[in-house]
Amino acid sequence: MTSLGHGLTGDIHSTGRRDQAKHARLERINFAAKSLLMDRTFEEITTKEVADLAGVGEATLFRYIGSKHRLLAMVYADALDAVLNGTEELDARAAIKDGSRRSDPRWYKERIYNAYRARCDFYLQNPHNAALYLRQGFDVQNEFSPRHLAQGDRTIRLVGTIMADGQRAGALRDDCEVDLVAQNLHGTFIHEMDRTPVRGYEPLTIWERLEPRLSVQLTPLFVCSTGHI
Repeated sequence: MTSLGHGLTGDIHSTGRRDQAKHARLERINFAAKSLLMDRTFEEITTKEVADLAGVGEATLFRYIGSKHRLLAMVYADALDAVLNGTEELDARAAIKDGSRRSDPRWYKERIYNAYRARCDFYLQNPHNAALYLRQGFDVQNEFSPRHLAQGDRTIRLVGTIMADGQRAGALRDDCEVDLVAQNLHGTFIHEMDRTPVRGYEPLTIWERLEPRLSVQLTPLFVCSTGHI
């Protein structure tokens, strides 16, 4: 009985060490892919470069990721989640700190703009790869597609919450369908980002092009005694 107990303990420890080693390799692969993808385009890097930087063989790399495209999804999904986390936290703090501005329509507009400035800043870290990651989300066969949708839904939900706050404060028209407007605003952002390379626009001008398109949808919805926000 004692011998059996030692054997089970040994198996558990062995399994734990294997899991830790596997996790450590995956972390190194993730870090290597991120290091390369943030400075170069997806097409410019090779799986051999990623494997070498991660300190694993190329065959081992493919056992972990399955395909090169999964590297992009893995890196950018994690990075965008971090951006969204930060955006939500900043807005939550602003909602508490600047509560005295609840009757000011401009405050709600600024908060919505901040959400999309953060998305634009993320895009500008590497416009080519960010746009490629975006298009992966349109492929329903892509295993990361649900995560893409969830990320878009998070931004839509944040914007909808901000607009609903504005309605309750009397700064936004009460006949406004905030969920539909939030969806349209996000669709505008996606379209502007996706058409940037197609139209040959300079990526650095994305906010200059996006802000007027957001404003023309938002401005008529806010209530202001002066008629302007």
